[in-house]
Amino acid sequence: MKNLKYSLPAKITAIFLFIISLIATFGGTAGIVYMAEEGYYNPSGYSFYSSVFCDYVTRDYADTVYYNYFKLSQKAEQSAENAFRLEQYKQQFAKENTNFFFTITDTNDKEVLSNYEQQDYGALKSFDYHDDTSNGETYTLNAYIKNPITAKDSYYTVHYVFQTLYSMRYITIALVALSAVLDVVLFIFLLCSAGHRKGEEEIVLNAQDKIPFDLYAAGIFMALLFLICTGINVYGILEIVLICTAIIAAVLLGLALCMTLAARYKKGKWWRNTVLYRGLKLVCSVWSLMRKSAQHLLSNLPLLWKSVWIFAGYLFINGVFVLLFVFSLDSFGEVLFPILTLLFNGAVLVGLCFIMLQMHSLKCGGEKIAGGDFNCKINTENMLWDLKMHGETLNNISSGMSKAVEERMKSERLKTELITNVSHDIKTPLTSIVNYVDLLKKENIENKNAVEYVEVLDRQSARLKKLIEDLVEASKASTGNLSVNPVRTDIVELLNQSIGEYTERFAASKLETIIHTPQNETAILADGRLLWRVFDNLLNNICKYSQPNTRVYLDVDEAAGKIMICFKNISQYPLNITTDELLERFVRGDSARTTEGSGLGLSIAKSLTELQKGSFKLSVDGDLFKIVISFDSMI
Repeated sequence: MKNLKYSLPAKITAIFLFIISLIATFGGTAGIVYMAEEGYYNPSGYSFYSSVFCDYVTRDYADTVYYNYFKLSQKAEQSAENAFRLEQYKQQFAKENTNFFFTITDTNDKEVLSNYEQQDYGALKSFDYHDDTSNGETYTLNAYIKNPITAKDSYYTVHYVFQTLYSMRYITIALVALSAVLDVVLFIFLLCSAGHRKGEEEIVLNAQDKIPFDLYAAGIFMALLFLICTGINVYGILEIVLICTAIIAAVLLGLALCMTLAARYKKGKWWRNTVLYRGLKLVCSVWSLMRKSAQHLLSNLPLLWKSVWIFAGYLFINGVFVLLFVFSLDSFGEVLFPILTLLFNGAVLVGLCFIMLQMHSLKCGGEKIAGGDFNCKINTENMLWDLKMHGETLNNISSGMSKAVEERMKSERLKTELITNVSHDIKTPLTSIVNYVDLLKKENIENKNAVEYVEVLDRQSARLKKLIEDLVEASKASTGNLSVNPVRTDIVELLNQSIGEYTERFAASKLETIIHTPQNETAILADGRLLWRVFDNLLNNICKYSQPNTRVYLDVDEAAGKIMICFKNISQYPLNITTDELLERFVRGDSARTTEGSGLGLSIAKSLTELQKGSFKLSVDGDLFKIVISFDSMI
């Protein structure tokens, strides 16, 4: 069976069987539809007397009886020919020669002609006829169809046809199903065999397969259209022959189209052998050549001169159209050239819109890059000339900035990890130092110098311990590794508690605190533990770096849905550095470093504030040091 697809006789036989089977399928399907509409498949049964066959013959007989038999019998004078014909009708409709019995009654129900003698009948049908003579009387013909059909007339023939169809109604379904399956099998076989030739392993295209496919399909369509148009004005037996021929031709043409498509598909890249593909390829080649030439020409011109030459070309073409319109000698030119002018200017407008869209794309890309989206890449594939160069420049800037940011982030991560790891490694020996210093303090040391040395060791080890704790906390705060549990917090109450902790230190530093808070509740959503740490750092900085005998202002205000806490003090040391530098780690207002401190207080406070969705702003005006912390109000 595998080798059949290489056999030419097998292919011809399959085509022949496919045509016969397909005609049988469609013919059988039409018969099944007809029988279904007529009621052949009615579960309660179906009678010949209800069929179209019976109705057709009955109507034919009724017309014959009325227009021929009855009309001849009504004539007063009978010629020899009429008498002979009348005798023929009497013999034709005699009870032993016909299955059609009738009675004709006039308007008064008077029987005027009949051959019915109370015979058994299977159906009764009535027909009304209007006499077109001067009397204008209406006659009713009651037709009785004999039961059973015995006489060999027209009923006998159609009854035999009906019985045959009725008995084969279910067999027809089976045969149609079988022929449909055979159609599918043969069609699949023909598609599989397409392109195969005996003695050749690869697909071989024949003459019809080498014709451009769209041209081939169009030819088949035109041939089918010709067959349809040819059969429109043909009637009679020739019409039946032509219809059958057209059906067979249509099947052959459709099968040929499918087989050539299958062969081309198996050969691969079938679309290349089409007129449309070749035409588009030619157009694309010409367009590509023109585009490259134009790009090469325009790429070597400055943008200003490009604009001048393009505008000059635009004016020149419009001028040509205007001159052609003015000097046109016929009405055709007067209509054509304005249309061409409109089309040209419309194309120019489309081109301008295209350039504007590209400029908008560049604008949006530039805004994204300026906003920090360094992964943004502008699609420059279809951009023109300098716009494309500008887009590529923006993409290069984006890549460079992205790389720089990545390097900086990497450096920050390494710095943070270094601080965390080194701080952790220092904690162990520092703990030992603190513990041994504590043990030395408990010993009875008589040497006064040794006691002094122990006090220095105790003070410096405590300072080092505090520095390491600040380092770890700063690292956690900047990387967001601290857990935040925001709850409803009264900011005034927390601030008063924090100030209470520093009352003695403010007094020792000779600082006077002035507090301004609103009377109503000022609640925010914050972590009280972290917020207290922020206040503690800021108040600690005020105690260390404020000018003695000055005032410290602590204000709480509410405005525009925000609660702002303001810390203001006068610096003891000249603030000759910027606010950004003050917020950096290990930077202190005391540049001489004569006071204690790690320089991490402000950095930790800022990180902890932002970790709680707040804002931290620092400003310096001369010696005035001002910090404003703000949170969203919950009131």
